[in-house]
Amino acid sequence: MVDKPLLNRKLERTEEHLKQIYLKKDPGIVAFTKNRDLQSIILFNLSQSIQACIDMGAHIISDSGWETPSTQADIFEILAKNKIISRPLAKKMIQMAGFRNRIVHEYEKIDLKIVYTVWRKHLVDVERFCKAVVLKYKL
Repeated sequence: MVDKPLLNRKLERTEEHLKQIYLKKDPGIVAFTKNRDLQSIILFNLSQSIQACIDMGAHIISDSGWETPSTQADIFEILAKNKIISRPLAKKMIQMAGFRNRIVHEYEKIDLKIVYTVWRKHLVDVERFCKAVVLKYKL
């Protein structure tokens, strides 16, 4: 059985990280590429919110007794296969997991234009993932 208090804690953390991102004003791409403090805040909170989604997915899969994912991408594929999230959302979350891996493992090679685009246009994917979990498990 899925541990609802655990999912709630992960959802709350995700909400806190997203809130920190939303509190930041958009200075435009040029100013963003020059503002290391803002970059750090956005990168940290993006990576943490995406990681929380990965953790929630892994927990749901484990507690449900479904197949063991071998990659983070597999987590979202398995969730879609079991109708926790839609296939289109799974594809977006796979991209977000890949983006998170680039943040964590290739910090010096990060394309700030991509970070800016994710910040300004793709936070909704994390929100949709969280909403799907909330609805599915009545949290």
